[in-house]
Amino acid sequence: MKRDELLAALEAARAKLDAALAGMGPEELTAPGPVGDWSVKDLLAHVTGWDVDLLTNLGKVKRGQKPGRTKWDSAGIQAQNEAWHAELKDRPLERVLADYDGVHQQLLRVVQGLSDAELEAPADWLQGRPLFKYFVDHVVTHEVEHAAELAEWRHQSK
Repeated sequence: MKRDELLAALEAARAKLDAALAGMGPEELTAPGPVGDWSVKDLLAHVTGWDVDLLTNLGKVKRGQKPGRTKWDSAGIQAQNEAWHAELKDRPLERVLADYDGVHQQLLRVVQGLSDAELEAPADWLQGRPLFKYFVDHVVTHEVEHAAELAEWRHQSK
């Protein structure tokens, strides 16, 4: 996947998630419901947490350091989700929304700074997967999944 294609996919996924959030006020954003006892705010903190994880790993690799975990199984994902939820559930809505927007802008800037060759080359630290696939799996697919989940929840709540 070329850089421009990845940027378009990142923007399209975020647009779907933003569309699912459209018109929601603070009460709806902070009420439990869309994912078990998680609020929409919790879900946005969760999405942002995975984006930060990706950016952190990229930064470590760029500095010649060993990245954190890049391959996850279901149990590991669940444990990480629970840890981040416990850490972020009391974060104020305004901060979660600012992080959600700001981290996404960082992701876009990072991708804009990468070449097609860097995105498409197999990466040892990603078990031979190309870097673009890390973005697609960690961000694009994740945001589209949660956008559909939120849209369905809102539809059922009417």
